[in-house]
Amino acid sequence: MTDTPKLTSSDKRDLVIQAGMQLVPYVGGSLSSLYFGAKQEKRFKRLESFYQEIASEIEKMKDSISSVDKQDPIAFEAIIESLHEKVEAEPTLEKREFFKNYFKNTLKFPVAGNFDERKYFLDALSEMTRLECELLAFIDSQLSSIQVGNIQKPGTDKYAVVGAIGRLKSRGFLTATQGSFAVGGGADNSLQEIVSVSSFGKSFIAFCLHA
Repeated sequence: MTDTPKLTSSDKRDLVIQAGMQLVPYVGGSLSSLYFGAKQEKRFKRLESFYQEIASEIEKMKDSISSVDKQDPIAFEAIIESLHEKVEAEPTLEKREFFKNYFKNTLKFPVAGNFDERKYFLDALSEMTRLECELLAFIDSQLSSIQVGNIQKPGTDKYAVVGAIGRLKSRGFLTATQGSFAVGGGADNSLQEIVSVSSFGKSFIAFCLHA
């Protein structure tokens, strides 16, 4: 007897979506084949490209790579499996570059007794928008804390910045203090907050945003 591979939650979701598409009269079958055929091809190409690029980059840093024997095998396997899923699903080149940083740093600094933090970093990176990544790196580059209202990104609404900073705070990557406190109907104290990168945030930046 052979073991039957278990379906992941993502696989199950795809099966449900595929079955639903096929119920659409006249076009359902073609629509399903078109969508899932293209989707699987794109996912495969992303992972293929990821490892092709990693292979050449690893060759240049071979002296800094730790022995695989130093990795906790169960934790390392879980990290790599999760990383594959996230790389396959990530459509943006910039985020895939960050996943490469994560992978290379995992090879340099083994997963051993730090699984929860490493998994948190990977999940956070997957969930973060490019704006969040850019803001975190920008705030870290400042010589001192910066007021939220003074952070501007051309073409981006200031409240998109406020929302992104709120999510970065909730992840533990930013600390905030209240600047001048305004009162009145038009007051908005979210723009008065003064933010800086936490020590946890700096660890995330070093591991995920920097090669």
